[in-house]
Amino acid sequence: MTTMQPTTQETISQLEKARKLALGDSAYYPQIVPGVLPIIGPAAAVDLRRWGADFLAETFSSPAVSADAKQNMSLQVVHMLRQYLETTGEDSAVVKSVVQTATSIYPLVFKHT
Repeated sequence: MTTMQPTTQETISQLEKARKLALGDSAYYPQIVPGVLPIIGPAAAVDLRRWGADFLAETFSSPAVSADAKQNMSLQVVHMLRQYLETTGEDSAVVKSVVQTATSIYPLVFKHT
């Protein structure tokens, strides 16, 4: 029996539900961010990468997310951000959001070095 993979739009719809949950209660971000990383990775469809890069930029710029939560999550996302930037011909919207996220997490990652 074969299982059908959700379409990109169906996946984005599910991701939007998770985003709305986190926007309603920022305590969910530390659970949601690691959960979406495998879905939005560099091999994902461009629409998923755009959504993911925007979501990460939004997450790390949000004043509702605690500094401790951001610091813990920053170490989880830094590798993916690098992968996005190392992808030849990456979508410019993805790159823009990755740079915004990197700017937000730089001081958090710097504390670990």
